[in-house]
Amino acid sequence: MLNLVKNRAGCCRWMYNGTFNAAVRGISTVNRRKMVLFTETPAAKGLLSKVSSSSTVVSRAFSSGTMKIATYEEVKDLCNHPEKLLIDVREPHELLETGSIPTSINIPLDRLEEALAKTNPRDFRGFFGGPKPESDTPIIFTCRTGRRAAQAVDIADKLGFTNAKNYKGSWTEWSEKEGLPAPK
Repeated sequence: MLNLVKNRAGCCRWMYNGTFNAAVRGISTVNRRKMVLFTETPAAKGLLSKVSSSSTVVSRAFSSGTMKIATYEEVKDLCNHPEKLLIDVREPHELLETGSIPTSINIPLDRLEEALAKTNPRDFRGFFGGPKPESDTPIIFTCRTGRRAAQAVDIADKLGFTNAKNYKGSWTEWSEKEGLPAPK
């Protein structure tokens, strides 16, 4: 389970409570390098005393320090804001199973960095069906549950995009609020 906690320095961190192997499997290779085990710090020892003995606490700081979150209402209103870009980072077969949020374009997470960094604007539009974002374009990333969208925000931040947000509820929240079948 992911929890947002505040450490003594006041920085927000995502905490993963569970086994170390499960945590590592859920984090991309790029982000594994950023992962910090902090079980020897006084703050961590206090947290570990509250977590079951079979668990390890893992902290991963996002490159931006804090992550901007988009709400359902903001995503619902995107049809009135053509200057904003909604990027679904799920695989194409997932979109076939569930559908997609209106106005979204699909760029699978494993192709995102190359698409944003190396694809020229004409090819970007041809491949993905939308305009290539500028570094200050408001971008909202979505996926099934928000985890891959968070990784996409990290990638965008690393590439210099300053207005990237994670739609934390992603397809799961969207389908529930829109009365659509739940994802499998």
